[in-house]
Amino acid sequence: MKDILGIKNLKADLSAMKNEMTKISSEISNMSKKIVYLSDKISQSMDNVASEIHEMNLTLMEALKITADTIKEMSINFSKALKDALRDMSEMKVKVEVRDSILKTLGIDKLLPDFFKKSKK
Repeated sequence: MKDILGIKNLKADLSAMKNEMTKISSEISNMSKKIVYLSDKISQSMDNVASEIHEMNLTLMEALKITADTIKEMSINFSKALKDALRDMSEMKVKVEVRDSILKTLGIDKLLPDFFKKSKK
């Protein structure tokens, strides 16, 4: 019997198309599962990166605070040391002037060797 209007061919073509569509559906399903897996991994990685950045931020903030506190303390200590040094130098100048004045008053300033006298620059 002859194929009536190509129905046998159409049936075979439709069967082949069904098999092809099943394969494509299976591949799409597999690809979808892989995309979900990759998406989960990317999400986990981003969470890890965010956590590391947060830790680094905390560490940097702490280091900067310690640095600022150290600089502040050094500045205070330097100012105090400079103030003390200037006060000591001022007191020393007064003592030298008093000593020179006493030596002149007693008239013995010419008897002392030059290295005991105040240098005049």
